[in-house]
Amino acid sequence: MLCELQVKNLALIESLRLSFGPGANILTGETGAGKSILAGALGLLRGARASGDMLRSGAGELSVEALFTLEKPENFQELFESQGLAPAEELILKRVVLPNGRSRAWVNGSLSTLSQLSQWGEELLAISSQHDQQTLLNSSRQLDFLDAFGNHKEYLLKMSEAHRLRERAEKELQGVLEAIRDGEEKKDFFEFQLREINKVAPKEGEDDLLMERKNRAKSAQRLSAALTDSLNLIYQEGGLLSGADRLKINLDKLRELDDSLKEPFERALGAAEEISSLGRELKNLHRSLGTDRADTEEADERLSLLSRLKRKYGPTLEDVLLRKKSLEDALSGLETMGLERVTLEKKLKSLEKDVSEAATTLHAKREEAAERLSSQLTATLMVLGFPKVELKVEATLLPPEELGSRSGPKGGDNVSFLFCPNPGEGLKPLSRIASGGELSRVMLALKTAQEPRSDQSLVFDEIDSGLSGATAEAVAAKMAELSQRQQVFVITHQPLMAAIRGCHFVAEKNPGGGRTLTSISRLSEKERLDELARMLDGATPSPQAIALSKRLLSA
Repeated sequence: MLCELQVKNLALIESLRLSFGPGANILTGETGAGKSILAGALGLLRGARASGDMLRSGAGELSVEALFTLEKPENFQELFESQGLAPAEELILKRVVLPNGRSRAWVNGSLSTLSQLSQWGEELLAISSQHDQQTLLNSSRQLDFLDAFGNHKEYLLKMSEAHRLRERAEKELQGVLEAIRDGEEKKDFFEFQLREINKVAPKEGEDDLLMERKNRAKSAQRLSAALTDSLNLIYQEGGLLSGADRLKINLDKLRELDDSLKEPFERALGAAEEISSLGRELKNLHRSLGTDRADTEEADERLSLLSRLKRKYGPTLEDVLLRKKSLEDALSGLETMGLERVTLEKKLKSLEKDVSEAATTLHAKREEAAERLSSQLTATLMVLGFPKVELKVEATLLPPEELGSRSGPKGGDNVSFLFCPNPGEGLKPLSRIASGGELSRVMLALKTAQEPRSDQSLVFDEIDSGLSGATAEAVAAKMAELSQRQQVFVITHQPLMAAIRGCHFVAEKNPGGGRTLTSISRLSEKERLDELARMLDGATPSPQAIALSKRLLSA
């Protein structure tokens, strides 16, 4: 229940603090006095859009602060926990709006997000205005009314979860299909590039090794000449090997004459062997130079192929090999994604079945609730001035073959309120035939049909507009009945509605000091009588108007 409301710098209100009671709280005032400012202030606590234009001229900020008492705090245990708040029997909601339109919010003194504030506001305040009546013409809003009446929260949660999982699977499958389409478009190109690289078959570091061979081949001619000269020194007539052999023969003869020449002979023998070995090595090296020269053209051709790959996929050979790996991975991935697509398609079919089952179960509950709601609304509307009214709440389900794929988070139903206020006209959608006065009574009937929530306050902002006579009296009686079940706020210009037993407030404009301000004050019983007389007969009410006001208040 809303106990206190404090408003600062909202439109024509400079500062306002009001205390409210249980049951009916009525607000009246002349046209333009600012009655609907109260509904606007409470709307801000429900998360309504704010703008700098809402601030009183010259003010630095506007603020709305409300104190609620919770009769059953345990009903809000989950909400308290989700926002990290300690459960309490009192709740304070506050919202501050700055000139630039930005706002800040608090819940029980803790800074919170606007979303968190609006969660509480929507739980504790239900506002019905002429605008809200128009939303009643919307099929989606009618669906919400039916679900609220039927208390389908559990089934809606299951439906929403089934839809969420199906949506996620659809997105995953769509992503895989897009990747497959993109890959298929590039597959031929990828395979061409991979064939081109594999045809050359580059190896890591191969270009460096080839360059070494090529550089060595460039110096082969000079090396060959030096080796030829060295071999000539060893093998030509009179060369090193020939001289060593003669020396060895001479020393062999001389050692027979002088045994001390044995050691020089052995050294000469070793030198001849060393020169012979050196000659063999130089010959082998000389022969290998011929092989290097033969491979030079092959090396140049190989380097040319590698260079072409590096220009396309480089700049380095390592980059070429990385590109090869990425092409192999991409082509392999296409095969993997094909398998993943099959898996996801099976998963999606299973989830669509879950969605279909959840939607079918929810539809059955809605059909039961629709029948009960139709009966209750019809009975209430008869009391509200429609003696021969017909009203039917109809829930139409999607075809079975479309249920799994097209159902939304609220299921696969289209709900329509069919209305016939006069006999013989036939049932037609409420949106096509209902007038403003008729919508007001349907809205009130819906509010009385819903299970009363002791911790929620109902705000009716001039929903009785356009009503008069017996109809206005019937609506006032039903509003009085509703106020016995829970706290209601009635912003009205109807004397019959203003006479409901409860707290009565009046909004007044107070010009002065070069500007006009709105004030709202609670009326005493005498002041209330005067206000009803004014509503009946103008600023100077007649004795008859005063007498009628007394009768209304005592009725």
